[in-house]
Amino acid sequence: MTHAQARPLENRTLPPAARLARQIEKWGRLPINLLEHAGSYVIVRPMNWALRHLDGLSYRSEGTLLRRVLQHTIFPAALIISLWLGFELAANDVTFNSLLTLALLPVIMGLLVAPVERLMPFSRKWLEGGNDTTVDLIFFVSGAFWNGFGKYLLQVLFILSLIEVLEPYGHGLWPSELPGVVQVFLLILIKDFFRYWLHRAMHEVPFLWRFHAAHHSVERLYWLNGIRSHPVEVVIQVFFYALPFALLQPSEEIVMVAIMMQLCIGVFQHGNMDLKLRFWEYIFSIGDNHRYHHYPNKEVGDSNYGGEFIVWDILFGTFHNPKNERPSDNIGIGTAPNYPLTVAGLLIAPFLPDQTVFGPKDGQASGGVQPALDPASLPSDIALQAGEVRT
Repeated sequence: MTHAQARPLENRTLPPAARLARQIEKWGRLPINLLEHAGSYVIVRPMNWALRHLDGLSYRSEGTLLRRVLQHTIFPAALIISLWLGFELAANDVTFNSLLTLALLPVIMGLLVAPVERLMPFSRKWLEGGNDTTVDLIFFVSGAFWNGFGKYLLQVLFILSLIEVLEPYGHGLWPSELPGVVQVFLLILIKDFFRYWLHRAMHEVPFLWRFHAAHHSVERLYWLNGIRSHPVEVVIQVFFYALPFALLQPSEEIVMVAIMMQLCIGVFQHGNMDLKLRFWEYIFSIGDNHRYHHYPNKEVGDSNYGGEFIVWDILFGTFHNPKNERPSDNIGIGTAPNYPLTVAGLLIAPFLPDQTVFGPKDGQASGGVQPALDPASLPSDIALQAGEVRT
């Protein structure tokens, strides 16, 4: 069995070919650099040290009945608990607008999900990712600011006034007479329709891809990095959703529960957990669906755009999840293996006129992978999964 691979805690910077941008990154990132270094010592190192104590139990549990039961039941149990918890929180007037909730959210999620990933990993190579957790935490916190900034721009550009004109019509359109659970899933499904087309455009329109590439820069999938998005993409999302959702006016309770469900599904979308999801992967955009989406090979990776549901991909012909294979754990941007991984580098990279500076060096592989895996060529823990046949 292969063990988790320790990676350097220094994140990859902008390539030397981007000289001016590299200097801006070097001197302009000093405050951010301090945060990244602090995070590596205060968060990442202690977290990795604690989680490594679970590796022995992880190996011993392989093939046991308990593990097989958990592989089949964790996701549906998490859905039910999140649904119940969402309604309970809404009944007690808890919202995601407070700083305390924002600060506690990644802590609570990490305490719950990180041990499960360590005990039941899809890929042991993904268990540790250098200092990427610090980068993702910074993007998580800053994302709230950029979301608020986007809403401020709506107001400045008078789009908010148009939304206020449309808003009363939304109250009449929303089917508030339906059961609460139905309203929650209906809201997520409708939102996911718009998210599908925006996400697809992010891949197919070169200008938009520049900013979405920050999300695909990740070299492993784990519970937190689903939130890694460039600020420009965050602002674009605010503008894109503004007018359509002016005509969707569910109650605050339904919105609160929907957010809880989205967070739950998002964890299983990026989570490094070896689960037996079976038919769930034909409903939700989770597990192998999203691992294929992060393939460095565009022919495979330009698929499975759904945020929470996968039904829009099935309907519009972009669903990819072959029944007789498992995805590889080789992910990233195939045409840009030297894409930066620092916060400053990720912020600067889309604005470089020449994006080829991130491309492969002479003789360096572009990151493309074959969709079907040869179990004999993989570490034993991945080989076992690759040899499975989905039913």
